[in-house]
Amino acid sequence: MRHFTPEHEGMAVVDARGERLGRLAGIEDGEGRLEPKTGVESRMEAAAAPETDTLSILPEQVVEVTNDYIRIELGDEE
Repeated sequence: MRHFTPEHEGMAVVDARGERLGRLAGIEDGEGRLEPKTGVESRMEAAAAPETDTLSILPEQVVEVTNDYIRIELGDEE
């Protein structure tokens, strides 16, 4: 994926196995902002900024976008 667009905001974000991680809460500096479900932080390499409850998703982590979800690769999946 080359970049996130406003149309992606609010979409579900899933991992390679299809497990829902949260939703795309917004876009900041070209990165998606994931509003995670509980426990996702330990699986993400990027840490949330102290003033937010969201995590970064880099465009290069996105492997598929459908009408229903954004699938990302976390790097710890087989």
